[in-house]
Amino acid sequence: MFILALSPKPRSVTDVAAATEALWAQLDRVPTLAPFTALSGQLVLGVPRDASAAVDAVLRCARLDFCNIGLGVGSLYEPVPQDAELVEGRAQRRALGALEGAGHRGGRVPICVSTGDTERDSELEGLLRLLGESVRSRTSAEWAVVDLLTPGVRGQQRAIAEALDITPQAVSAAIVRAGYDDEMRARGGVERLLELADSQ
Repeated sequence: MFILALSPKPRSVTDVAAATEALWAQLDRVPTLAPFTALSGQLVLGVPRDASAAVDAVLRCARLDFCNIGLGVGSLYEPVPQDAELVEGRAQRRALGALEGAGHRGGRVPICVSTGDTERDSELEGLLRLLGESVRSRTSAEWAVVDLLTPGVRGQQRAIAEALDITPQAVSAAIVRAGYDDEMRARGGVERLLELADSQ
């Protein structure tokens, strides 16, 4: 199982309300076993449905540069409650520990992972931080295109071009500049590492 723990970064934010609204708009798009919930002390917890959803949630949060991010991997008491506040187990404890680590040693992209294997945690953190840097560097024009893409579906570029009133060539160029295809391949590798960690 996978749990994501989030807390606002300890720095001034021009418009906290707008940033918080943007965070919830992103988290609402993540498939979950227990939806993301705001708890006391500016803590947000959620249980992504699977490894793919966990990676998606991490990168949606990294995109906004608003939160410290802790990802815990491990067992949970089952059945998993619908309310994230009631979730208990090893993954939950690891997520909270990872969140604390993200606040202290997360670097430019404050993501920490706890799987119970420190070497694997370090590798996963490096991969997720690189992906986080990549998505964070995208321009608003690139996001306008990327946000309309559905992974694995062919022939989308013409429809996206019409929706954005730009040429298909401009859509294709934006996809290349955004590093979208490389991101999708890298996500697959991270997901498999998380699945392996969860199975052990």
